[in-house]
Amino acid sequence: MSRSWTTAWELACASTRLIASAMFACVFIAFIYKIVMRYAAHDAVAWADEVSVVLFVWMIFWANALVVPDRRQIRFDLVVRLLPPRWQQAAAIARLTIIGGLFLWALPGVIDYIAFLWRERTPVLSLRLDFVYACFGLFAVAVVIRSAIALYQLVRPGWRQHI
Repeated sequence: MSRSWTTAWELACASTRLIASAMFACVFIAFIYKIVMRYAAHDAVAWADEVSVVLFVWMIFWANALVVPDRRQIRFDLVVRLLPPRWQQAAAIARLTIIGGLFLWALPGVIDYIAFLWRERTPVLSLRLDFVYACFGLFAVAVVIRSAIALYQLVRPGWRQHI
C-alpha cells in the first residue's frame, strides 16, 4: 500500500475507535445523569434510559464491526490449538466459511428487515428503529467482508500468522 493509503487507513481506524469511545462516554454520562436526577431531583428521566440502550446497541455492533480485530473476538478454540498446523488451518477455514456464509445468506433478510423498521419508533424519543438497528446491518456486512479477507489470507503462503 502506498503511504497515503496507509495514512488514510490509520486515520479511519483511529476515527472508528474514537467514535466507539465517544459512544461509551455518552452512555456513562446518561447513566450518571439518570442516577443524579432520580436521587437528587426525585425525577425519573425516561429518555436517559432510551439513549443509553440505543447507544449501547450501537457501541457493541460498531465496535465488533469496525474496532475489534478478528483475533480479539471470542472464539472457542481450545481443541483447535491442540491440532497440527494443517488441521488448524482447515478448522479456521471451516469456521470462517460457516460464519461468513451464514451472515452472507442472512444479509438480504437483515437489510430488508432493517429497511422495514422505518415505520416503527422508540417509545420515548420516537427515534426511527431503522436508524437504531442500522448498526446490525453494518456489523453483518463487516462479518462477511472480514471472513472473506481472512479466508483469502488462510489460503495464501504465510497463513500460519493468521490463525
